[in-house]
Amino acid sequence: MKIAYISKSCYADTDFPLIRKYQQMGHEVHYFLNVDCRELHSTLIDINVQNPNSCLLSPDAYPELDVYRNYIDMSNVYIVNRVEKSSINYKTLRLAHLVDKKLQEIQPDVIHLLEPPYINNLLLYKWRKKMVLTMHDPFPHTGESFARRSFFRNIAFKLIKKFVLLNARQKSQFSSRYKIQENNILINSIGRFDYLQLFVVPRKKKSKVNVLFFGRISPYKGVEYLCEAMTKVHEVLPGVTLTIAGGGDFYFDIAKYSSKNWIKIINKYIGVKQMAELFDDCTISVCPYTDATQSGVINTSYSFSKPVVATNVGGLPEMVEQGKSGLLVQPKNSDKLADTIISILENENNLLEMQKFISDEYYASDKSWDIIANKYIEFYKML
Repeated sequence: MKIAYISKSCYADTDFPLIRKYQQMGHEVHYFLNVDCRELHSTLIDINVQNPNSCLLSPDAYPELDVYRNYIDMSNVYIVNRVEKSSINYKTLRLAHLVDKKLQEIQPDVIHLLEPPYINNLLLYKWRKKMVLTMHDPFPHTGESFARRSFFRNIAFKLIKKFVLLNARQKSQFSSRYKIQENNILINSIGRFDYLQLFVVPRKKKSKVNVLFFGRISPYKGVEYLCEAMTKVHEVLPGVTLTIAGGGDFYFDIAKYSSKNWIKIINKYIGVKQMAELFDDCTISVCPYTDATQSGVINTSYSFSKPVVATNVGGLPEMVEQGKSGLLVQPKNSDKLADTIISILENENNLLEMQKFISDEYYASDKSWDIIANKYIEFYKML
């Protein structure tokens, strides 16, 4: 099958393993990776100096991608290099035309989008009969709803016929709100981020017990509840440390926590190498979100066989199997979150059993990339 896969740098962590699996299965994949001047540092993409031209580039233009050359075949990868912040200008519209021209050359059987087309690339809709759209976030997060973005999302929901959600809990609501037939919605999942092993340097394990929050700081992430919970955890288990790692502005008073010697705050963009080190060093990771769809942080944690404590919101209960790959707790409840973290850290045997379950489940079971890729291919055939 000939697949055009159109994505952007913030989704590269989920793209790369799937692209690799398609290639291993013998499919012809043409991967369009949008590199926006406003998103040069995101998940796997960490570009120091952007090429000054708005055009389609070879991956050779960015040596930062060289580390992945032995992971995926880069011969059909196109960098959609956008240097203008404005969505409406000659350069961005010309770039959309170049993508369309390349699609005409390829004549793909399916075009898989990872985001609805916005004002600068509406030309994509001429291919809408071949389109599949993955909605990582079917509904906007708290504090992240914008009128313009909602407008173009609604256009996509009217013009595109096939959709992918990454959790089943929101399927019915998504179908009802946007008048989309449920048989046109595929529920799939995200597998293990095995490319992270490219960045792990074997070293002596530290004896400390570390709880990790990783990700962009935003109101829906519930970081304030984790900080409150960890104060109680530290009273019961004084040897436990907390690491908060991610860029963004803190929306609550972080000063009363930043002075504690058992809390480490890394408030900046975290490159993939440092991210791999953080997850390799942690004991468990925590996703204390107040609302969510799914979370790449959970898959990152599983890539190192580390259990996850997460809140029971959105699609997270489908990602964290209670008592097997981690534990679930109600959101916005610091006491319950503290008790749950304590319970998982106090039982070393249970912790080891969870690590083994994660390794078994994500390497060869229903959550493996083999199963995930085959689900997509069967869905593409419906076009």
